[in-house]
Amino acid sequence: MPLRLYFAPALAVLAATIAHAAETTWEPNIYPENQLFASFVVSTAMIDLPEDEQPSWGDRHLGDEQGVIGAELEHVPKGAKITVDVKKGPFIEGGRITVTAPKGGDWLVHPKVAYDFDALTKVHQPRPINITMEVSVNGVSLGERTETVILRSINDCLFSVDEGDDVVSDYGFLFAAYVNENHPWVDRILREALESGIVDSFDGYQSEDPDQVLRQMYAIWDVMQRRGMKYSSITETASESDTVLSQHVRLFDDAIRAKQANCVDGTVLLAAILRKIGLHPYLATVPGHMFLAVDLDEEGNETVGLETTMMGDTTSEADEESPVISDALVAEEKKRPSWSSFQNAVDYATAELEKDLKKFNSEDETDYQLTDIALARRHGILPITSPEDGKDID
Repeated sequence: MPLRLYFAPALAVLAATIAHAAETTWEPNIYPENQLFASFVVSTAMIDLPEDEQPSWGDRHLGDEQGVIGAELEHVPKGAKITVDVKKGPFIEGGRITVTAPKGGDWLVHPKVAYDFDALTKVHQPRPINITMEVSVNGVSLGERTETVILRSINDCLFSVDEGDDVVSDYGFLFAAYVNENHPWVDRILREALESGIVDSFDGYQSEDPDQVLRQMYAIWDVMQRRGMKYSSITETASESDTVLSQHVRLFDDAIRAKQANCVDGTVLLAAILRKIGLHPYLATVPGHMFLAVDLDEEGNETVGLETTMMGDTTSEADEESPVISDALVAEEKKRPSWSSFQNAVDYATAELEKDLKKFNSEDETDYQLTDIALARRHGILPITSPEDGKDID
């Protein structure tokens, strides 16, 4: 028997193995963990982060760096043309991209997807939706697939994703999207504050007087307390996950109608009003809690904290002297019913701010953050608005 016949079966097996290894396969990839956060999609639609702050998918990524709907391909030949086509469906207008693999191997490809932003802002309960996409390599379709994912409520703010291997992606900056300084109800609050007589005008930092800045903050606090705004501990979200962390945040309308706010709700609410009058607010995040920080001067040389969970507290007395607020301002306003809670809120939060200042300034302490609202706006983090903004609010 010729020798070549003995080699034929082995060569056939080897050829089949090589062909199988080279076969390109793919799976839909929806980040994070097959969940689509309406708040993330809406608030980052115009995002323009500096290069050193851009999200990184690694060196095996092609397409939209901020994409969350894409395809994960394996065994892609070098130079292959990959087309990912996301089909039109509920909340999604579709998206398509064709890219060339610069080298062989595995690739994650994200097209630029067009969304129905108006529909997404109306999602107030999590719900399953189907996302359909098709992948082609070198013009040959690898098939169409449909992935069922959870569409998260517009009130669910993504703030952290455990990527594994001790890598945690921080999305705490997304809380800035719930600061809606453009809400039409803000002007009503400011009018009521002027009617209180605490301030004659809202002039931001023009007076160059820290007492005047605090007076403006207090005038707004006084209106909110007189309107019956109280602390509420509601923070839970549906679709809980050990690796994808999020928190329920009321939109401006939600908080005003309910007359209650958790630590995040109250902080973003007051931050919106203070930003409207030209002040410079920050969202101060510590493990399990958030409070407000505000510059008392335009240069940011002096900053105070404000513990928003103390809003509505009419039982606690304030000290005769404040370590933060001038004696003259304390003496001027201390007879008002809302003053004690305001002074306590400033004194407490400012002490917390100073205590953890090193952690806020450390890149290693990711649980301690000061989110600068003005900076977030410059990078394109948009306020989340509601189709019902300003309607039917007393």
